[in-house]
Amino acid sequence: MLNPKRILVTKFRAMGDTVLLTAALKELHRQFPLAQIHVAATEPWVWLLDGFPGVTKLWPVTWHHDRGARTKAATRLAFQLRKEHFDVVFGFHASPVAAMVALSTGAKVRSIHFHSFKAKNMYSTVVVPGKGIMKPVVERDLDTIRAVGLDVPEGVMPEIFLKETEKDFAKEELQAWGMKRPILGVALGASRATKIWPLHRFAEVSLQWVKETNGSVLVIGGPGEEALAEEFFRSIPNTPEMRKAVQVMQPCSVRMLASRISQLNVLLGNDSGPRHLATALGVPTVTIFGPEHPLEWHPYPQNRHPRLFVEPLHCRVNTEPGSPPWCGIQECIVEAHQCMTKITADQAHEQVMRVYQEYGKNLGI
Repeated sequence: MLNPKRILVTKFRAMGDTVLLTAALKELHRQFPLAQIHVAATEPWVWLLDGFPGVTKLWPVTWHHDRGARTKAATRLAFQLRKEHFDVVFGFHASPVAAMVALSTGAKVRSIHFHSFKAKNMYSTVVVPGKGIMKPVVERDLDTIRAVGLDVPEGVMPEIFLKETEKDFAKEELQAWGMKRPILGVALGASRATKIWPLHRFAEVSLQWVKETNGSVLVIGGPGEEALAEEFFRSIPNTPEMRKAVQVMQPCSVRMLASRISQLNVLLGNDSGPRHLATALGVPTVTIFGPEHPLEWHPYPQNRHPRLFVEPLHCRVNTEPGSPPWCGIQECIVEAHQCMTKITADQAHEQVMRVYQEYGKNLGI
């Protein structure tokens, strides 16, 4: 019977992946309430786990694009982690570098789930179930802990924990900006351009929100996404009323981002990190999917977290046996980005208002 005293969890991925990891962290703490759980994850997203139940130490990892720099940083991390004498290592959505770090800890039990759909789970001492079966990423993470014999139910949802002081500060901050409730968040960015819904449609939904609710809109963008906000605002009337009602959130720490998102009544966004964060904070969401199928990246109940997705489309030609088709191109010219343009502002607005009325109306009060 596995009874570890010290557990290491690794996941060197993006914001959304880090948020999804929290479902597995909840289960590890439930199954091993007395164990110390260390988490090595990408900075700055790792700080979303500050104060997470059962997590006793965070190891921030800087992910280098240069292979040599990445290998050196991973080697330094591995030496540091080896000194901790972990009993078990869980490597979620691992890469070759992450798998090497897990091996280097010297832990006798290693459950390592390589992120490739078919590739071997390198350096894993246990067999991770479900390999080669397309499923939501959160369930793939849960398979990684099921591999050591734990009975884990399906459907465990991610959750982010904030201090009340953090939420109160964000609430007071939005009030100081003159933002009236209810507040719609619009997350404009995504990991590539083809996953971004036309920005004038985000603007259309925002204008309808202000008109129907007499509330406000908070535009969420990350570093390097300033041009998206500028294009969005070209479709917003330049009046004093609208300038006050629709505001751009300036760059901030990841904890502050989470705190501000926690104060929204609804979030509308592309398939990107902020909508995972909103979901884990209990904020209803509406997600626009385009080139990629929602199966892996939308494990959420659709009554509270609907997604808009056009299918079938003949131009989604990337696929593996057992997985739905998707599209990996960086720029869509021939097909005119129809996976996104066929989703109308009216469709999104309808879902935004529905989840607001059913789930978001009393949030932040």
